[in-house]
Amino acid sequence: MSPRAAGALGLGATTVILLGALATAIPYVGYAGEGYSPLNHFISELGETGESRLAPAFNAGIVIGGFGLGLFLMLVSRHVTGRFRPALMLAGIVAGTSGVLVGFFPMDTHALHRLISGVFFCTGWIVAAVFSAWLLRYPRSGFPRWFLVPGSISVTIFLAFLTDYATYRPIDPDAHIIERSAIWTVPLLEWASLLSLLVWFVCVSLVLVRRHSWPSTES
Repeated sequence: MSPRAAGALGLGATTVILLGALATAIPYVGYAGEGYSPLNHFISELGETGESRLAPAFNAGIVIGGFGLGLFLMLVSRHVTGRFRPALMLAGIVAGTSGVLVGFFPMDTHALHRLISGVFFCTGWIVAAVFSAWLLRYPRSGFPRWFLVPGSISVTIFLAFLTDYATYRPIDPDAHIIERSAIWTVPLLEWASLLSLLVWFVCVSLVLVRRHSWPSTES
């Protein structure tokens, strides 16, 4: 696959995820009769089939978009040099697979869903971290130096979310959330993590759609 085609795949997969989330969030009505807000609602609440009206649309978007981004990472990792290549490929496989499985096992399957989504958020940031480390080691890799900025931002937000989530101790993990503050840092940082990673994917994709050939694969 040419870099332009790979870039188009990355952009298309990202768009599918975002459109699925937006289409599901608009008609959403929670257990307390509230509308959906990324300021205080978890991402997975959009895919809860027992509550979210268009949960199938969100879950389908996660599955299709996640598969596309996983394939995109495999294409990109083949052209990463040195020891960063297997590291990026492994992180991409784990993050991509767990991301797709989130759509197959929505929030209704609480325990399994938490495990799978936890794997995604524990590995998603590694993708951007490994790629950024590769750019530092091989500055003439065919990607601009400014690309380190979105990668660093994504890693920082992910780590902030994981730190905050580690302190989250609901009384009953399986109970429906009825009362929530107007701004709740745990779901807010969760959304920020996902969006920052999607922005990173968009940046990589845009660079690739302007390229005529892949960078050298010499290690």
